[in-house]
Amino acid sequence: MKEERASRRYAQALFEVATKHNLVATVESDLAAIESAFLTDDEFRLFLTSPYRSREEKLNVLGKVFSDKVTALTLQLVRVMIDKRREYELGSIRKDFAALRREHDGILYAQVTSAVELDASQKDAIVSSIGGQLNKKIEADFKVDPTLVGGVKVAYDEFVLDGSVKGTFKRLKEAFRRENLKKA
Repeated sequence: MKEERASRRYAQALFEVATKHNLVATVESDLAAIESAFLTDDEFRLFLTSPYRSREEKLNVLGKVFSDKVTALTLQLVRVMIDKRREYELGSIRKDFAALRREHDGILYAQVTSAVELDASQKDAIVSSIGGQLNKKIEADFKVDPTLVGGVKVAYDEFVLDGSVKGTFKRLKEAFRRENLKKA
């Protein structure tokens, strides 16, 4: 919980400066690239989180690796995170930063889960349908879950719209159970 609050504070400060300098999209892209390297490159992750590496060594390597690939603002955040020994929070900061950008731009984030991979036109149709119903701009992440059998499940804010076959069967089962309890 304490780490979550810290990552939100860092993200908030970064967002305010990025907004002031019109760098929000660039900084978000930088954070995504750094997080991707952290998640996909085991050597990089081990180096960055190793307690046996000095801060100076980490800062030196990061400066060489990212100085021409990310903005000075993003690099400064990474330096502060290393200096404060909070390297492991970079992913949380990226998520919080993206949430702040969406809130600032009036965009609703939705997680769409389907039984099979959707093509671009299906994804666009789902996003425009949700956006039309909620009268908001939608930013969605799509993932595949074969256990849904068929259909789509959409989660946003505190709501879940379950149009999957699995969800339909679950609702039918509950309806039958309620009916049987009424008869008893």
